[in-house]
Parts: sequence; structure tokens; C-alpha cells
Amino acid sequence: MKQGIPEIIKLFKFASKGLIFSQQYQVRDFPRISKLTSKQDSAVDVELSFALEGRIPCVKGKVKLDLALTCQRCLDEVNVHLEPKFKLAFLHNEQQGEGLSESFETILNSEEEFSTIEFITDEVLISVPMTPMHEHECVSYQDDTPLIEEKRKSPFAILKQLKTKE
Repeated sequence: MKQGIPEIIKLFKFASKGLIFSQQYQVRDFPRISKLTSKQDSAVDVELSFALEGRIPCVKGKVKLDLALTCQRCLDEVNVHLEPKFKLAFLHNEQQGEGLSESFETILNSEEEFSTIEFITDEVLISVPMTPMHEHECVSYQDDTPLIEEKRKSPFAILKQLKTKE
């Protein structure tokens, strides 16, 4: 059964019940992400499913969103579509994850409850490209004024004059 995502994730409780959540947010609901983009009304689709692998609480998730970022080549706006998917296992210690499937990314976490918004934000920020750029060749800023080369005088020219005076 899918339902809206609560503000606070209660990790072990959700995992033991095998809950599945789905909700649509807007970029403005995520303060750290909204600082990166100019389009605050873009939709952010989130699906989270919780399960226990043995006694280890796990979260499988998928997020879909479009961000308007600054192209690092031409400094114009570039639209970037992101679909981060994650499979996380929350461990209390490293030994706990020894029998766990390698498909899970392990996180050492002693917290039973944490913010949904911050959790989703972290997963999205990991997937944002370091240097967003247009796929096509950007027309970057080019200065059309010709370069005028100046003839520099040698700093030792004055010494040459002193030598010839003697």
C-alpha cells in the first residue's frame, strides 16, 4: 500500500512493517536543492520502500526531478534530468553487514529517526553533476577585440647605455 511520506522516517518501525511510500514534492520543499536551481516549481517524485534484511533496516528509493542549473561552459541555464536510485542498509556496526547482499550501500547509523527532506536531499545532491554542461557545444563568451602586442623594453637596456658611456 502506497501512502504519502511522513516528515520523519522511523527506520526500524517502517522496515519491520514493510511500508512503501510515494509522494510528489516541489523543488522549493528542499532548501539545499532549491539554492542550486532557478525553477522552484519543478516536480520531485519520490518513492521509498522499507524492508528488513535479517535484522537490518533497509531502504530502496527512487527520485525523479528536473533541475535548471548553470552550465559551467557558457554560464547559461541547462536543464538536467536526474533519476537517482538507491539501496541503503543502515547498520549499527560494520560486523552487522557481513552477510548482507553487496547490492546494498551500507551506512553506519545509530539514529532510529531522521528527517525525510534531509534524507532525500542528500541522495539527490550525490547525483547532481559536478560540472553541469549542455550536451551540445556551447557558444561561450569570446572577446572579439584584437590583441595588441606591446614591445617591452628589456629591464637591462639601461645597463647597456651605462656600458657604452664609459
